[in-house]
Amino acid sequence: MADRTLRSAAVMAAGTVLSRLLGFVRIALLAAAIGTALRGDIFTAANTIPNSLYILLAGGVFNTVLVPQLVRAIKNHDDGGQDFTNRLLTFGFLVLAVVTVGCVLLAPQIAGLYLPKELHDPSMAAEKASMVMFVRLCLPQIFFYGAFVLVGQVLNARRRFGPMMWAPIANNIVACASIIVFLFIYRVGANPPTFSHGEELLLGLGHTVGIAVQLLVLLPYLKASGHRYAPKFGLRGTGLGHTARLGLWTVLFVAVNQVTLVVVTQLAIAGSASDSPGAKAGLVAYSTAMLIILVPHGIVTVSLATAALPQMSSLASEGDVTEVARLSARSIRQTLAIVVPAAAAMVAFAYPITMVIAGYGAGKNNTQLMAYTLMALALGLVPFTVQYFQLRTFYAFEDTRTPFFLQCVIAAVNIAAAVIGVRFVLGEEHLRFSGVALGAAYSLAYLVAVLMSRRVLARRVPRVHGAGIALPLLAMVIAAVVGAGLARVVLTVIDSATDWNSPLTSALELAIAGAVMLPVYVGVARVLRIHEVTDVVSMVTSKLPGRSRRS
Repeated sequence: MADRTLRSAAVMAAGTVLSRLLGFVRIALLAAAIGTALRGDIFTAANTIPNSLYILLAGGVFNTVLVPQLVRAIKNHDDGGQDFTNRLLTFGFLVLAVVTVGCVLLAPQIAGLYLPKELHDPSMAAEKASMVMFVRLCLPQIFFYGAFVLVGQVLNARRRFGPMMWAPIANNIVACASIIVFLFIYRVGANPPTFSHGEELLLGLGHTVGIAVQLLVLLPYLKASGHRYAPKFGLRGTGLGHTARLGLWTVLFVAVNQVTLVVVTQLAIAGSASDSPGAKAGLVAYSTAMLIILVPHGIVTVSLATAALPQMSSLASEGDVTEVARLSARSIRQTLAIVVPAAAAMVAFAYPITMVIAGYGAGKNNTQLMAYTLMALALGLVPFTVQYFQLRTFYAFEDTRTPFFLQCVIAAVNIAAAVIGVRFVLGEEHLRFSGVALGAAYSLAYLVAVLMSRRVLARRVPRVHGAGIALPLLAMVIAAVVGAGLARVVLTVIDSATDWNSPLTSALELAIAGAVMLPVYVGVARVLRIHEVTDVVSMVTSKLPGRSRRS
């Protein structure tokens, strides 16, 4: 059973990594095609809205209410959950269809929620019209996102984990293909300020078809899993009402996040729509930098938190709060052993990172401010990681109410800092730095959240010996700063002797930086006796072919 679980985890991890890599390829192609300024912001916002609305209107309900019931039905019902699953899928498809049609009809109003005052100016009528058209073309994705989650969770409940993790690869391939066609058909060198109708159709429909293909890929696996779907109506007597009440706080948690997203999107687009001369850091810069900092989160933090939560929940149910505290702190330290140097590297090497991802075609002259945005967001990666684990500790005690109120604090601080930073500190004259200010606001919000959550959590989980993270974190920061600093010095010497300024040479710079930083980080960690770092190194080296044979 353990081998089977490990194989499933490996399959899912491989699919996730490959999907993320293709996602960055899509960003690079999009940057080359439409740039990373206002044109890029308009399309990025429109293509993000459907997923946000799905999560707000249906996603929270599906994940917290329907899916747990589905898993129980498959395990406990005499027919293996066939009848209940068909009822659930039929209900879900109908809800999604109604929501999607309603949103498409309200496309101008929905687009207006995300538009800053700058795009309501009559001189920006063409840009505003493109935004509305893109939103209308992308909103059908709501149905396909929701149906994908429903079918995917049916497969997961039947222990078919791979398809849901690998299907997004098909989406990225279709989206990349549409952008490549765009690059061949339209003159991207000129980079006109507005989109033609053909450009809107190709990009909008291309990305929507990608989400549809992502769903279609799952259907053969649904049949192969043994489930035969047939429409069936009615959910009376299924117990969903009780489960819905339990999931209310999680749904409200999602809603608060979406309010923050609307405000951040408006302020980010305002930066690209401003009259400030020079390069601009708007929504594309912010969202791309966010995707970069979430790479170690998705690969390391989520994996360790997922592994630790069942054990923490078991200990919490037994009333062993001391061991809950120790397990939570140990998991945080293990994660930070990787996250801290990753954050330091993003600050030190932000420019070559953004150059590799977005330094192509129409976006090649707009990566400097994107790098500053990445630096600002990377400063918040460590508090974001600690907060993620602290929330899981609340969940271990079956407390979803406290995380909701903590998220309200995060949202309030983030929104307030973002509005003050963009509208008052930067002002109209420096509005092109909006992405940087938004990154700083995000980092500040999670720093406040960590400090507040630790105080609230201390009422439930006392401070115990072996459950500290402050001193190990300080030691990790010192090791990471020394490693990243020496690597930065090496790159500065190289830059002074050569004229490197392309994605290819930036990739080479990152390889050199990694070759310098990692050994130094590990060496300093050994001197400072950071056991979590040496444990990670031992685990990795033990998997090497030569070491495996010797052991």
